[in-house]
Amino acid sequence: MSTFLGLIKEIPGISVDRFDGENLTSSVFFLSHCHLDHMQGLSDLFFVHIDEHKKYLYCSPITKTLLKNRFKFKNCCVKEVNVNTSIVIEYTVQDGTEILISVIPVSAGHCPGSVMFIFERNDISILYTGDFRINPEDFSKLKGLHYYEDSKLLPRTFTKIYLDTTFLSNDFPVFPTRQESLVKICEVTNEWLDKDPRNVVILECSATYGSEFLFVELSKMLNMKIHVRNDVYESYCCIAQLSYYVTNDPYSTPIHGCKRKISSLGLHCRSDVSNANIMTIIPSVMKWRNKDTSVVGEWDKVKERTFNVCYSTHSSLNELKVFIQYFNTLEIHPCVIKTEEETEVYHLLDSIKSKTEQVAVKKTYKLKLPNRKISKKIPFKSECFSSDDDSF
Repeated sequence: MSTFLGLIKEIPGISVDRFDGENLTSSVFFLSHCHLDHMQGLSDLFFVHIDEHKKYLYCSPITKTLLKNRFKFKNCCVKEVNVNTSIVIEYTVQDGTEILISVIPVSAGHCPGSVMFIFERNDISILYTGDFRINPEDFSKLKGLHYYEDSKLLPRTFTKIYLDTTFLSNDFPVFPTRQESLVKICEVTNEWLDKDPRNVVILECSATYGSEFLFVELSKMLNMKIHVRNDVYESYCCIAQLSYYVTNDPYSTPIHGCKRKISSLGLHCRSDVSNANIMTIIPSVMKWRNKDTSVVGEWDKVKERTFNVCYSTHSSLNELKVFIQYFNTLEIHPCVIKTEEETEVYHLLDSIKSKTEQVAVKKTYKLKLPNRKISKKIPFKSECFSSDDDSF
């Protein structure tokens, strides 16, 4: 849950992922992705405000499409930005100063349309990650985060990184890759569906949006569409990269991502399915706090026919360490920090930063991941999505 207040203090006049209070005095707005904790203050009135004051909100094309399904606004108020494409924005702040900045969106690998933003002004270079998870082995594929020198691709150096610290905690040192989690989900699903033609699977996801990568890749692996609620389906239908893999017809597929987490037992969209024919799969990280994630998935010890899978769209502690070391950044602003976890977060950041100088000298950006084998029978995409496709 983002606790970032929206203002980039090094560059006046811009607000990112926060649209209320002091942020309303900003001249330019940016939205990294369409999750509610990054949309505080967004409303029809907000868009009336920026239209009246000739201000603009910048986001990816997919994020703009999702915004259109939630709010009313003039098309010109929201400007699309494409990944790895630098744009120059000129604006005037409240005291009359004219400011010129360069902005580069970079794929964040979190959800449809999610991007990181690079903001540059004079000798200041800021990276705002929003929510992100990129396989460290794929860092070099993110063109916007690198530059060429003597024909060599080198990581950029940033003045500061505003970092997604959701799982910057010793409780979450490593996660399985999303591919490993998906393979496990696919294996368990196939086994259950093969037992009885009446069997169905519920994917119990924690939020309305955010599981799109899981739905798409699982649909490809199983060659079955995922049933989602009508309101979700209407949004997904507007996005070509999603529409093919989901359905609003509950009887056309045995895979259901339509259930609200807090709803009662059973499959509400179909009356012909008994509880004995339902298996629930819960892709979650919180259930794995202080557990051995090399297990990837296990049957729930309390709930019948329930399989828990360690699945995350945010970076683990180890992945965050490598990210910080790779970009050799000494100043970091944590964008997700609870009061009770503040001491641990800053202690970990200090520890990582103290080691970053040594790593920078040795040039060793090696992530130590658990040694696990993945079945080669099931194809899957790279953990880092194509830099030419901002769909996720």
